[in-house]
Amino acid sequence: MVEDGVGFKISWIGFDGTGKAAALVKLGLVDTGEPDEANEAPFSGAEIPGNWFILFANDFGFVSHERLAELSGGCRVVACQVHEGIMVSASYAYENGRRLWELVHDAQESIDHLSVLGSPPPSFESIRQRELQNQRTASGVDYIFDVPLEVAVDLCNYRHDKWRFNWGEPRFTKLVPAPRRLHS
Repeated sequence: MVEDGVGFKISWIGFDGTGKAAALVKLGLVDTGEPDEANEAPFSGAEIPGNWFILFANDFGFVSHERLAELSGGCRVVACQVHEGIMVSASYAYENGRRLWELVHDAQESIDHLSVLGSPPPSFESIRQRELQNQRTASGVDYIFDVPLEVAVDLCNYRHDKWRFNWGEPRFTKLVPAPRRLHS
């Protein structure tokens, strides 16, 4: 979602190794079935090829270390945060409550800032080298911003600012908080 002309200020989480139903239970959300093609709802979700379920949140801060550790119990999650207004991007992978890796770009630190923790997937180094080369040959464009996002794309075939992929189009539907059950 684009807000006030400053670009995306969102986060998303891809669930691998758990189905949509189990992911929604973990999240405390239910699927309304109502299409949300432009990701305008606070939360929306889509199943994509490769057995991934993507939760899209119109909240940059929804992704946190604590939340990812909790949500990754019994599965693997790959998550991204994107704030185009201040040029911050991040991606994370957690499995069974443990952080596997984390990549953070913050242009406020420097245009080529990239914090790397843990052991990123094999694609990381080639993606980083490609974007560093692009950065060297372009002026005024922040290519390092794409490194965390492209690593996540390589794993789960989804990127927040693409509507079509080689596998087709994600079909997002609006998600809402699950009704609370009263204990008797």
